[in-house]
Amino acid sequence: MEKTFGSFIYKKRTQKHISLRGLANMIDVSPVYVSSMERGKRAAPTYPVLMKIANALILSEEEKTVMFDLAAKSKKSLSLAEDLLEYINGNEIVHKALRTAKKCNATDEDWQNFIDSISEK
Repeated sequence: MEKTFGSFIYKKRTQKHISLRGLANMIDVSPVYVSSMERGKRAAPTYPVLMKIANALILSEEEKTVMFDLAAKSKKSLSLAEDLLEYINGNEIVHKALRTAKKCNATDEDWQNFIDSISEK
């Protein structure tokens, strides 16, 4: 996984041979804004802008997940990746599952067993 949101965006942009100005135009922001993000001077943008970045850089689903997680980590306050936040908020049963896991001090092994179980479907 990339170390920072900015380094991830920079790497993907340069791999696709997209200029800083080109990406800025594609996502409707200023080149200064993109530069500030890439250099870690600005936290990740809002979810709609993240989706524009994902589309402009033609990110795979796995790359989007990495980008969302890094975006959340770039925020100064405690944050959760927007795609997860949207999923959690839209599913009351997920709230119950997370609270139960917290109450029972679910281990990494418990979570891995859960992941394996639902991945088989």
